[in-house]
Amino acid sequence: MTEPIRLCCDCRFYKKDWNARITGFGDTFDLCLHPALTGKVKDRFCDILRMEWGKCGPYGKYWEARK
Repeated sequence: MTEPIRLCCDCRFYKKDWNARITGFGDTFDLCLHPALTGKVKDRFCDILRMEWGKCGPYGKYWEARK
């Protein structure tokens, strides 16, 4: 059986940027608040972290389900 797709919007550390949605930028400025990924910086953009060279990667290495 295949593993389900791990989307950022289903991760427990995902934070949607409503201001960007309202102004027409879409999910460009959505944030990841995972402590292992952000380090000293408070937050990072999800789209950058999910790229091939990003820390989380396209397969969601640090992805955790919402409770």
